[in-house]
Amino acid sequence: RGCSRSCTRSIGRGSKMAKPLPRGCFPTMITPFLEGGAIDYATLDGLIEWYIASGCTGLFAVCQSSEMYHMSNEDRLALAKHVVDKAAKRVPVVASGTFGGPIEEQAAFVKQMAEIVDAVVVLVCQMAEKEIDDAGWVAATKQLLELTGDIPLGLYECPQPYHRLLTAETLKWCAGTGRFLFHKDTCCKTKPIADKIAAVSSIPGSSFSFYNANAATVQFSMAQGGSGFSGICANFYPQLVSWLCANPDHELAGELQTFMAVAENVVMYKYPRSAKVFLGMFEGCGITEVCRLPNPPDLNEEERLKLEALHRMAAQWSQKLGIARLSPGTGAAATEVPNSLA
Repeated sequence: RGCSRSCTRSIGRGSKMAKPLPRGCFPTMITPFLEGGAIDYATLDGLIEWYIASGCTGLFAVCQSSEMYHMSNEDRLALAKHVVDKAAKRVPVVASGTFGGPIEEQAAFVKQMAEIVDAVVVLVCQMAEKEIDDAGWVAATKQLLELTGDIPLGLYECPQPYHRLLTAETLKWCAGTGRFLFHKDTCCKTKPIADKIAAVSSIPGSSFSFYNANAATVQFSMAQGGSGFSGICANFYPQLVSWLCANPDHELAGELQTFMAVAENVVMYKYPRSAKVFLGMFEGCGITEVCRLPNPPDLNEEERLKLEALHRMAAQWSQKLGIARLSPGTGAAATEVPNSLA
């Protein structure tokens, strides 16, 4: 089971106020698939090594980027286990474990996932229907906590099947339980980000870590006391995101933040297929463009040229910062940049 049991204990299984997860970048991992739709574990191995070598301090497997809603429970568990085994205790791994239905059934799957990963992520939208208020959401979540013992948990404001955002007050309650180590925030607004970080930071000895998913406000959230980033552009240039999380006060940090904010418009267009196209442009990376999403849109020539341009800009930024730009296909420094117009 890789780092599951020993790492979970060191992070905090059985402890009311557990050891926090590391600060930095937790990429929302994409899942490579073979042409027939099965998980491509060989290519996944290269991606895991790439994330870690690029400076990521943790991994978020089985998330929306992973196409988790288009997987069976068996696939979800197998994917998480493979990531944990390959990471081999070098970084912690979190994975989603609540996919709707009665709380008792969700708790049962949380227990299965907890045997594998360091924290099981609760999808905020799966704890209560859209029309249920915050008090109802808290009541349902309390039930989940009661049914899952001392298992370390996380939170993810997943936008599907509906986008439920937690208030600062509710997030403070979550942090105060001592059960939640990880929070992926998707509000994408500065005031709620600041309010939430302030609320959870007010709890003495809390192990709650706030990871912003919004590329335009990474530097801002770090300045407010956030723990790092967990978002989609870490599937494109994890070395740059990791550097910004570690160096938010550097003289070049603001300029890099500006690049990331604008580049996100290319990153998010037709995602996650865009990420697979981008990764396939690295030498030696055999990732396919196959997605399990129903009818994923293809990228036209102009959209692929924009991804090539993004490659070149990321390469320029890596050189400017003096950090390695690695290929997920070879594990070595990427020596080529795609340019169909050259």
